[in-house]
Amino acid sequence: MNALPFFQNIKNALTAGGTGGLTWHLHAALSRQRWESTKARIETHLFKGLKLKARLAQHSAGELKLILIGASAGWMMSTPWLESFTEIEIYDIDPLTPVLFRLNHGRALKQKGIHVRFHITDAIDQLDRILSKHPDSLIWFDNVLGQHRIRLKNSDLASTQLKILQRRLKGRFWGSVHDLYSGPVQRVPDSPVDVVLELARIEGSDQDSARVHITGDENRPIDHEETSLGQARQSFLQKLGATPNGGAWLDHETAKVFPPGTALTWTGWDFKRDYCHCLELGWTASSADTS
Repeated sequence: MNALPFFQNIKNALTAGGTGGLTWHLHAALSRQRWESTKARIETHLFKGLKLKARLAQHSAGELKLILIGASAGWMMSTPWLESFTEIEIYDIDPLTPVLFRLNHGRALKQKGIHVRFHITDAIDQLDRILSKHPDSLIWFDNVLGQHRIRLKNSDLASTQLKILQRRLKGRFWGSVHDLYSGPVQRVPDSPVDVVLELARIEGSDQDSARVHITGDENRPIDHEETSLGQARQSFLQKLGATPNGGAWLDHETAKVFPPGTALTWTGWDFKRDYCHCLELGWTASSADTS
């Protein structure tokens, strides 16, 4: 009898490949109040995706299906948004996912008659098979792509795999919320993070010199102010509370996940009281190969 799968499941329940597991669930349960504003911004963006997909006429009313990748217990998910679907396929490596996701969202989804199925597997590795199995489903990567580097423990390999994600998703409507950067912050204790930036990349490069259009922030709309990716990042992280003496920020290798021209939202997430994540959110109908 091969005991490897059993021990792998135990390891994933404890750490989820170094990106979650029991420690993550305990932290998330205790951080719900502090994360509420970020969760609300994610919900707003999730519904934007449904409106965009409806405008593209890519589904029939009442028949919208979802592939949800990396949702874990759904701590940052929106129950009302999930209720928009008729079927939900959830893929995650964490064996605790089915029990904890049902605790957070199960009753409401059951009352709506929504079919939810769980698959404990590495969805990034098995993505082509999953897409083939569910050809008509909308796809949402829920805070998983930014963890790919941590799971692989190889930033170059993670960057390469994430850069070809668009090619693997060709012809599909998909979206993601993921970490761009994360690091220590210095702010007034318990002051909420309320920083939002709307932008679109002009170029597909992830170099600091790549050009981006800033289309708005949390205070005002901006009429396509052009700057560099490096300048946009530096300004945004400073608003989050990053300081020169505060320590280095981690690059999650996700700067090229979305194709150029995608409308993006950057927002802050107070993961811990003195440690913040810069999240990127976007939706796209990937229709062309990328280099």
